[in-house]
Amino acid sequence: MTTMRPPLIATVPLLLLLLLCCATGRLAAFTAARPTTATMHRCMFDEMMARSDSRSVKMVQELPRKGQSAWRAYTASTGVEGTGDWEPVRIVVSKLDLDDPNKYCTQEGQQRPTFQGYAGECREDDVLTSRKKAELLQTILPSAIKLHSERLLVQRMSTSLVVPVSIRQTQCRHFTVPVEHHTNGVPDADTVLYLAAGPSAIFAVPCVTAHKNSRPTVGAMNFYLSGVFHPWFAVRVAAHELAHVLGFSYQQMEAKGVVRTLTTGDYASKSGMVTSTLTKKKAQEHFNCSRLEGMPLRDEYDDASRPHSHWDQRYAKDELMGPTVATGAGFYTALTMAAFEDMGFYKANFSMAEPMRWGKDVGCEFVDEKQCRPDDHTKFPAMFCQKNYSDTMSYCTSDRVALGQCSSSWNDECLFIRSLPFGSCRNEENTALHGSRLGAGSWCLDAESLKVNVETYDPEPMVVAVAAVCAEVACARGSVRVRYLGDNDWYDCPEGSSLSPAGTSVDFASGKIKCPKYDEVCTITPTGRSGVTRHRGDDDELATGDNYLSHGLHRESRCRQGPRERRRPELPPEGTEPTMK
Repeated sequence: MTTMRPPLIATVPLLLLLLLCCATGRLAAFTAARPTTATMHRCMFDEMMARSDSRSVKMVQELPRKGQSAWRAYTASTGVEGTGDWEPVRIVVSKLDLDDPNKYCTQEGQQRPTFQGYAGECREDDVLTSRKKAELLQTILPSAIKLHSERLLVQRMSTSLVVPVSIRQTQCRHFTVPVEHHTNGVPDADTVLYLAAGPSAIFAVPCVTAHKNSRPTVGAMNFYLSGVFHPWFAVRVAAHELAHVLGFSYQQMEAKGVVRTLTTGDYASKSGMVTSTLTKKKAQEHFNCSRLEGMPLRDEYDDASRPHSHWDQRYAKDELMGPTVATGAGFYTALTMAAFEDMGFYKANFSMAEPMRWGKDVGCEFVDEKQCRPDDHTKFPAMFCQKNYSDTMSYCTSDRVALGQCSSSWNDECLFIRSLPFGSCRNEENTALHGSRLGAGSWCLDAESLKVNVETYDPEPMVVAVAAVCAEVACARGSVRVRYLGDNDWYDCPEGSSLSPAGTSVDFASGKIKCPKYDEVCTITPTGRSGVTRHRGDDDELATGDNYLSHGLHRESRCRQGPRERRRPELPPEGTEPTMK
């Protein structure tokens, strides 16, 4: 955990650098070169599908189980009853391209496969160290896969999954497929994923579908860690890409008849909407509008002639399958789960749906507008904002993972609070977030008349007004606790109340920190996994930083009811993480 008290002098070079980057139009390039925020990843799935043979995925056969091979299988038991032969999807990861030094970067300046048919030059951040490899295989991929296996059920294959030789005609031809996968097959698998870490973009594609129901069963993913800086973000990006392998694509939806496409305008612009029964129902429930005909898909700015395989950002900015996980936390909501079930080869476990603040209960007025308008900030203040060039304050993003300012996205006119290049509450290297306590378990909280004492080289601090700060959050049994900068004690922070940090911390001069809603800061754990449990009650986990504590352990811990009360010592150490098969 980092407590930030940056001297004013230390912030001047940073401000000058940001001004220079903006003035020269190179801010995007600067932030891309130094991945310090969760604002980097834009999914390129549709681009990959448009230019590759992956559009013609191949059928897979089943054979009896024989032999053994080198792969990793990750699955999670959800304990869902009454589903008959529907069981959690088993995803097997083949990692041979991570075991061959010729297939990944070992030092800067090398030429290595991008797994798109050409070689790329290795940058320093592209080097796959032993730590990065372990993090990818032991934390990021298992956590991303668990997000799906907790929510998607399949009618499991009763025999080994044999990968057809015709896979060499798809995008998967660039990945290493063991011979035994073509002969003996892969036992205990419903989906096989070939994993690599080449020096190119993060992407994933499906390559093979089952012959019975056209469910995608084989795919490939290239995942490099230079584009992400925090495990939480990496897990959600990996889960987003994996969803495309599992079937979340316009092509698959069109083949299954769950999407309606409309052609409008002089340039034959196409807009897609998932109108199938369950998705329509879940969309109506989320937006609180019975007139909503379905869930809109994105019309990408770079090709208006075809719909794309993501939800429209105006409707789902913070959703897992939004066009850019970068501009949202990546909540795995009932919207995406319903789309998977409507395609026919999955059943969704809706008890594990993650709530999303964006668009919740906004009503038919929002739906009827269909596009952003100048007065949206007055009608939907929790979503949109008004650009004010004289306002230099930073505000919480809608997903509360960062501090940002009002701006439009890269491909539309919708104005919302967009994360600053150094605005993440999770990045402990940030030095310009006055009054913020940064760390793995930190979230952005709104403030009321809050003033921060900024340390300088003068005898007196500089007092700065702020609209929001990052603070560490702990969640347990439906309640929220907060620990802010300059005070290591925890405070109960029920929704609708506030804390006055100036009474206990020299980093604050006056004002209040507003307490957030439980679902807004407790849905996603600091490691990227889901904080949603099937049965909320006394045995709910408490998450703080990377700690997960059972109810029994937590009985030994107490926190303050207010700034002046005493509390017992720090929270107990981390509990045991789930095992992976």
